[in-house]
Amino acid sequence: MKSISSRLVIGTSLVLAVFVVLVALSVSWSVHQRAQTARFDRLQGLIYGILGATDIDDNSRLIVNSQALPDPRLNQPTSGLYAELTDAAGNRLWQSASSASWLPDAMPRPIGDWLFDTLEHPQKSTLHRLQLSTAWAFDDGRELPFTVQVVDDADSLDRQLKRFDQTLWATLLASAVGLLILQLLVLRQSLKPLHAIGNEVASIERGERDNLSENVPQELGALTSGLNALLRSERERHAQYRHLLDDLAHSLKTPLSVLQNLAKADTADDRIILDQTRLMKASIERHVQRANLRSPRYLAPAINLRPLVERMTTSLEKLYEHADLHFQLSVDADFMVRMDEADLFEVLGNVLENACKYGARQVTVSNRSDQRCLVIDDDGPGFPDIRLEQLLQRGVRADSQTAGTGMGLAAAQQLMAAYGGRLEPDHAPDGGARVRLWFP
Repeated sequence: MKSISSRLVIGTSLVLAVFVVLVALSVSWSVHQRAQTARFDRLQGLIYGILGATDIDDNSRLIVNSQALPDPRLNQPTSGLYAELTDAAGNRLWQSASSASWLPDAMPRPIGDWLFDTLEHPQKSTLHRLQLSTAWAFDDGRELPFTVQVVDDADSLDRQLKRFDQTLWATLLASAVGLLILQLLVLRQSLKPLHAIGNEVASIERGERDNLSENVPQELGALTSGLNALLRSERERHAQYRHLLDDLAHSLKTPLSVLQNLAKADTADDRIILDQTRLMKASIERHVQRANLRSPRYLAPAINLRPLVERMTTSLEKLYEHADLHFQLSVDADFMVRMDEADLFEVLGNVLENACKYGARQVTVSNRSDQRCLVIDDDGPGFPDIRLEQLLQRGVRADSQTAGTGMGLAAAQQLMAAYGGRLEPDHAPDGGARVRLWFP
């Protein structure tokens, strides 16, 4: 879920799925309700037609003219449409010719009351029934109450509604798939500027370009402008650093040349002065050359840490071959670090060489799989009982009996901090020293 595209696709899919379901349910419910209303209206029209075909005979009995019935299916056996008239006691006064099968009993209702319900046929199907309780009024004021009910087989309507629901869902699902594909195309086109910026950043990492293109959409303008300003500031800072170092080297070379010319190498003191001035000149030239040759790494590409550790430990084992030194590596093969390789060599070199120089015989280099941390343990005498953070100060040494300047851990910490990481000295669980390198 770290991808913006994945988040947008998943979010859009969820919204679209909810929308399709709600639309399908709403349309289906509306159509079903409208179908029920249409069925009621049709059955009501049939009842009015049957009443229109109803008359009274000389014996004050109700008769229905079958030729005047509003629907010819009423005269067709088992047509699926049935009708009957019953008196107040529930006795059948008339039934349509189609009523060859079971019909439900009429429900006693007040005069003028309509009843519309759905019934289950005892053998095969569902039935819709509409009944009206009414009365025939005679001229002398007497009334003959009776009930008219019309029953219709619901199977045909149910099949139609089922086909409609299937068609509705298929259509909406097809539309949703089409909309999702369209959304993916729109999303891909909309995210092209971000992909372009990513490619430009990769080009800057490879040293193929110096800045980002500012021909971007308005929403990304502030981002590219800020990054370009940061890159320009970094280039200017690096240039000032080189110039200051050149100026310092130039200002020191003249006094060193004077001292070198004054020493005639006739005495031991003169020879010491000559040796030290040569060392100082060589050191100045080396650092100036290093600063000039190393190109600025504004966005350093990630490098694999394990091969670099293997190369360094192999070199140290050869260098300290007389000390019977062994390294045990447990570093993930895919542990990537975004640092300049030369700076990484210097950090690891200072830490590992300290372990070798101060008497360690077994050095373990491992990493935490759940954290970006490299742990270096040794079985040497360990750090002294002082505040461990003091060891990161320039000139502070853990062992005054061993030759050194006390600059190694401090320089390594400064390099780690320059990349947003940190170095932590600690005591190893089994004795000795432990150094943690936390990478950004």
